[in-house]
Amino acid sequence: MNVLRAGALELLLLAGAILYAGLVLMTYRTDGPFSRLRLELGNPARSAQRLLVWLGVKTVAFALRTFQLAFNMLSETSAEVGEWFLRRRDREVQAAFRSRFLV
Repeated sequence: MNVLRAGALELLLLAGAILYAGLVLMTYRTDGPFSRLRLELGNPARSAQRLLVWLGVKTVAFALRTFQLAFNMLSETSAEVGEWFLRRRDREVQAAFRSRFLV
């Protein structure tokens, strides 16, 4: 019986996590990373839900911004390493590379 309850609890938590992720992603998609927090003092449960979704949206926006900055830095570094590698090769290899990839 305990195993059944634990399984049901895990399924319920998984469904809640999927629902929360869906709410966060849809709010991010519709309102963007600068969504505003709207609280209703007369409805504290709805306000708590909006607060949690707003925090999720801010977390997603921060993660995407961080990923983009890291990707841009790695992309620039990769290009610089490629240029450095080609500069160290002789003229024939440089000419072959340029004729193959840059034309």
